[in-house]
Amino acid sequence: ALYMSFSYNGRVFLTDSEGFLLNKDEWSENLMLFMAQNLGLTLTEQHKIVIYEVRAYYKEYATTPAMRVLITTLKKKGHTDLASSVTLARLFPDGAAKTAAKLAGLPKPVKCI
Repeated sequence: ALYMSFSYNGRVFLTDSEGFLLNKDEWSENLMLFMAQNLGLTLTEQHKIVIYEVRAYYKEYATTPAMRVLITTLKKKGHTDLASSVTLARLFPDGAAKTAAKLAGLPKPVKCI
């Protein structure tokens, strides 16, 4: 199937075949927590910082950051503790750029396989 969907709070949300929301305007913090749960993640403040930075980046550049850009962005915003591939891999074992974009309700980063 090209499209998939899941139900949350009595509503159906459409995603692509990899689980990225098709309509980014449907995103909410509660939806983010629900999607994270489905991925087996319990979101901490650190997770949320990364996800919100991805959202801020998207707002500014209309694209989601690939890994290197994500690390640079976190550094620039003063989140030096999070700005390493090791830390991000620990937070998001399936790939930080991809998973953070997914949980931010945004399209998959272009450079992500």
